[in-house]
Formats: sequence, C-alpha cells, structure tokens
Amino acid sequence: MTIGTPRGKTKKQENFLLNILLNVAIPSLILTKLSGEAHLGAFWGLIVALIFPITYGIYDFCTREKVNFFSIFGFISTLLTGIIGLLELSKSVLILKETSMPLLIMTSLILFKDKASSFMKEAFSQAIDFNKIEEAIGRQQLDKKFSDLMLIFKGAFLVSASLNFFLTSTIIQSEPGTSEYTAELGRMVALSTPVIAIPCTAIMMIAIYRFFNSISAATGLSTNELIQQ
Repeated sequence: MTIGTPRGKTKKQENFLLNILLNVAIPSLILTKLSGEAHLGAFWGLIVALIFPITYGIYDFCTREKVNFFSIFGFISTLLTGIIGLLELSKSVLILKETSMPLLIMTSLILFKDKASSFMKEAFSQAIDFNKIEEAIGRQQLDKKFSDLMLIFKGAFLVSASLNFFLTSTIIQSEPGTSEYTAELGRMVALSTPVIAIPCTAIMMIAIYRFFNSISAATGLSTNELIQQ
C-alpha cells in the first residue's frame, strides 16, 4: 500500500543494517548492560530500549510511505513486550505473547487467504514479471504455484512459534520488574535473530528459490527473463 507517493518518485529502500541495529542490537545492549540499578534500572531500561524499535517503525513508515502487513505485527509485538514488562505480568503471559504472535500471522494468512495472496503478489511484483509468467503457463497454474509458496510461508511461522516458545521458556527465569528479568529479556531479544529470524528466513528463501525454479521449468524462461526489467 502506497500513500501519497508522487508519480515518478523512487521509494526509499529499507536499510537492513539499520533495521537490525535499532530493532535488535541497541535494545538488547540496553536491556543486558544498562538495566541494572547502577544505571537505568529495570523500568527505565525497558522504556529506553523500547524507544528505538518504536521510533524506527514510525520513521520507516514516514520515509517509505508504506504500510507493511508484517511490520504492523512487529510493532504490536514490541508494544506488548513493553506492556508485559511494565505491568510485571507473569512469565507465562510473556511466553503466550511470544508464541501467539507468529501463530496469529499464520492464522491471518489462512483466514484472509485472498487478501494475503494479493498483498504478497504485489510485493513480489516489484521483482517478478507475473504477466509474462501468466502468458506462458496460464493463470490457474500460476495461482497453484503461488499457493504452494504461501503454504511454506505459513509453515515458517509455525516453526517461528515453536522456536519462540522454546527460547522464551528457556531464557526467562526471573520475576518481572527485576533487573535480572530485564537482562534476560535483552538476551532473548539478542538471541531471537540467530535462533528464530535466521532459520525462518532461510526457510522462506529456500521456498522462493524453489518457486523460481518451478516457474522457470514450467515456462522455459530463465531467471533473468522472469525478473522485472
């Protein structure tokens, strides 16, 4: 979805390194190193750590003028983590939240199948020439191959939910409201990239690779011919 983008204006691309830095690295550093009583304390450590991903989310929306389906869930997830910590809710609530977010995305992909597929096709259309593919193999076969791709994406979120449950229940051991809890939250955030994000992203990348190979085999077109010029 694009809002108010002038014709002919090139949209600013998301900075992956800045994304990781502000959403993972800095919040993790604050929670693990600066949340003790000698520094910010548990309350302000959590508040300051949350400022970075929330500010980045607002900045990214303002500069790229795009509303992203998955970014909304990420934004809500960050807010819920802060609320759970500030209200000193139990560990079980945090585990439920961490596990339910990817399950909620997966459920949304199932319940709103047509809208989700349209959104993903629009995202992929920036790189893939769907018109050329449809001319070669027909709309029905293209939709079937895209449905297979979406099925693997749903599976990736199921894997993410399982890994979230494992990571949260393993790392978080202290009572909410303590500096130990906040530090554990920081470790959980830091480990979420190698333990959850990278494996799930790898699953999706493999699925996209197989999708390209399947389309290429069915159409007789090379990868370069499938890419939008």
